[in-house]
Amino acid sequence: MAQTPRKLAPRGRPRSQERFLERQSEVVDIAAALFAERGFHATSIQDLVEATGLQRGGLYHYMNGKSDLLIQIHERFIGPLLAEAREIASQDEPADVLLRELAASLMRDIATYRNQVTVFLHEWRIIEDDPQWASIRESRKEFESVIEAVLKRGVDQGIFRIADTRLAVLGFLGMFNYSYQWLRPSGRFSSGRIADYFSDIYISGIRANGD
Repeated sequence: MAQTPRKLAPRGRPRSQERFLERQSEVVDIAAALFAERGFHATSIQDLVEATGLQRGGLYHYMNGKSDLLIQIHERFIGPLLAEAREIASQDEPADVLLRELAASLMRDIATYRNQVTVFLHEWRIIEDDPQWASIRESRKEFESVIEAVLKRGVDQGIFRIADTRLAVLGFLGMFNYSYQWLRPSGRFSSGRIADYFSDIYISGIRANGD
């Protein structure tokens, strides 16, 4: 499959580029809301035209097609998450503190980009043969590697006792990733409280002293 060039901000004045990126993000977020509500296949280009208020040609100014929107939807939530995860992992703090911060960051990201997370986890197989899937896989692997590095640091510090760090990473992600299915903005618990509660459960299971 030949790779389709991505839609990039037009060259020119910085303000023009900024407006393009802002509008592109709006289009992606509108698409994510529609896909989350109706499903990817049930949402037509005409639905996107009506929801965005753009003409069909204007809509294609911000995307290469519906499948391209799935790529951009993933980038919307993984970009901020990776940036914050890198910053957290660079801190000189005990591993259990860092792990709690990563948990809070992940839950904030899921709460903020719930539509995007919902769509991606439901529809990712549609784009797994796309050439750009490689970049998606790499970004997800990087986030997992940040978690794994913190867990290994905790073992080295004598804070955690873990027989298999890869399995521990999958367990950590499994606790949080599917919260999109039941998380509600007006629910009983904020994303921060959920992160704290899940962190308590998880860390109590891997803490070296059992406390």
